[in-house]
Amino acid sequence: MNVLITGAASPLGQALAGRLASQHRLRLMDRVAPPTPEKAEAFVGDLLDPASVWQAVRGMHAVIHTAAPPPDLPGPGLARDQALLELATRGTHVLASAMVEAGIRRLVYAGTLAIFRAYADDVYITENWKPLPGTDMEVMSNYLGELGCREFAMAHRLTATAVRLGTLVLEEDVLGQPPDLAWLDLRDAAQAFEGPLAIDNSDEVSWVRRWSVIHACADLAHPKYLIDVARRHGFRPEHNFQAHWQAA
Repeated sequence: MNVLITGAASPLGQALAGRLASQHRLRLMDRVAPPTPEKAEAFVGDLLDPASVWQAVRGMHAVIHTAAPPPDLPGPGLARDQALLELATRGTHVLASAMVEAGIRRLVYAGTLAIFRAYADDVYITENWKPLPGTDMEVMSNYLGELGCREFAMAHRLTATAVRLGTLVLEEDVLGQPPDLAWLDLRDAAQAFEGPLAIDNSDEVSWVRRWSVIHACADLAHPKYLIDVARRHGFRPEHNFQAHWQAA
């Protein structure tokens, strides 16, 4: 399958490229040229430029939209918040519009479990819980991008899946830190997209069949975020931070 990955210069984009390159033909898009594994194609383009996005989606069968900020965004402050908001809203709209025009039926969006931070840690959160994203623009903009994908699944014969990811880390890099119920190893995050990438319900008449949400984080003995739906799509996290929790 030909797969476009946006935000491909980001750590998540690079992890996805490394994981999927042996299974699919990849086109890696970002505002700066991303490193590319063998048989993958780099594409320098801007999600806010419809002509650039149209070229990026041509010939693709599916799109993974990482929603990762490009590396040239301003630092923390109003300018960054405005840029994040525009990329999440207009950028996602430009991308999904180009997909519909090109006849591409599969969109997988990288959401975030940070939209549930406001809930206490002693609850079990499933995909049916109400998000409470707050005012942090890094989180709010990501959630707005997710809602944009849902709107396109409602209005078009497009299968859109939001994979809400935990806090991305590498297990070996967080030794000695207080353990976090939202941790997800970056390598497992890439694995979480393999099953959703195969979903194609675009011929379903009811839009609720064309839209789905999946939660992905480490598989813990006493979790906050339940990953049963992800398991049904083949998600088997290998980095579950047992040593960190034992030490705690």
